[in-house]
Amino acid sequence: MSKKLVSLISIFLLLSLQQAQAESFELSIATDHESGYERSLFKLWIDADSDGCNTREEVLIEEAVVKPTIGKSCALTGGAWLSPYDGIRITKASAVDIDHVVPLSEAWRSGAWAWTPAQRQAFANDLDDPRTLVAVSLGQNRSKGDKDPSQWLPPKGVCTYIADWISIKARYQLSVDEIEAAFLYSKVKQCKSSVVTVVFNKKVTKTVTPTPTTISSPTRTGLQLFKFANCAAAKAAGVAPIRKATNPGLYELNASLDRDKDGIACDA
Repeated sequence: MSKKLVSLISIFLLLSLQQAQAESFELSIATDHESGYERSLFKLWIDADSDGCNTREEVLIEEAVVKPTIGKSCALTGGAWLSPYDGIRITKASAVDIDHVVPLSEAWRSGAWAWTPAQRQAFANDLDDPRTLVAVSLGQNRSKGDKDPSQWLPPKGVCTYIADWISIKARYQLSVDEIEAAFLYSKVKQCKSSVVTVVFNKKVTKTVTPTPTTISSPTRTGLQLFKFANCAAAKAAGVAPIRKATNPGLYELNASLDRDKDGIACDA
């Protein structure tokens, strides 16, 4: 199925209040791909580092305001969590949901339908960017479902949620539909803070047929602003190995992928 890119959005996103310079991203406005989604296409939850704790458990441990006791097979007892969507304090791990800020089905509609299984698994279990997976109350996660921001917003932290949504979609090069784009633009204007600013530059472009490679392959200029979830994603994008000497901007963002610290990331 071909997808017509009707516009490009240049987004200048201040990822945190401590950063002095905004980062630039591009998002395409495109019609959602509505067919074929199954949750099983995104493998959950994995133990990426083989430490006995899967992705859900890693997020619970990381985001706890009172750290739980970690038992055999990563069984968590005690602990407390503060849901950012409604401010509710939760004292039982089983009463916490791990929310994909950009839901899996929304990711599918926005481009993940053309990804490889490995790319979908990396997205579903992304622990590299704390904005991707968030520990929240059951009620808020069930209320949200697979809705985009034009259909659902949390009661608290709306501006942060909008900024995180934009950042995640840009990082994974997921498209936005026209209603979603218009809504994001309106909310960004309302969020009169330094958390996020946005500029829309419309450019009509040619029709393209997405493939897993196309979805993960922005221009070389754009790639210098992308942090990849892992080396599999970098290789799928066609940029590995990432050499400090020849692409210092891209290397700096992905230095954590240089395991042997030789100035070349993802060279294995």
